[in-house]
Amino acid sequence: MSKNGGMSRDKSRKRHITNFYMETLVLAVVLIAVILVLTRMYAFSGQLSRRAEVLTRAVHLAENAAEAVAASDGMDTLRSLLEVNGNVEISGEGAILQARYDEAMQPLAGGIFCVEVTWTPEEAAGESFVESTVSVYWMEEAEPVYVLETAVYLGGGAF
Repeated sequence: MSKNGGMSRDKSRKRHITNFYMETLVLAVVLIAVILVLTRMYAFSGQLSRRAEVLTRAVHLAENAAEAVAASDGMDTLRSLLEVNGNVEISGEGAILQARYDEAMQPLAGGIFCVEVTWTPEEAAGESFVESTVSVYWMEEAEPVYVLETAVYLGGGAF
């Protein structure tokens, strides 16, 4: 009987050790899965943070351009307010101004931010005003990161 009891104990002990290893293996797999999910979420949050930083800078650039539009009485004045070191180009038959800025929002001719300002003068009942759309593009993307629409009252009919 002691032999059978001894064998039974050995089998039971081996079963407990096997169960312990299986539980440890399952816990290790779960831990690896959690680490992989957290790593992926961390990388995704980094991308979102970068995009939020770009959007914040685009909003600041658009606000600055809108203030320049408000202080201008024509495209030449607007260009002189925004141009530093040749970062501004006028295209579209003089109706679109493009200013370029680097990552730190400093004027740079080959910058990654492009601020596009449209200048559309209108006149009604002898009064004139200008409607303007400020679009900020980042790294040659087709869609603007941020768009701001504004208008400026110029007064008695002179552009």
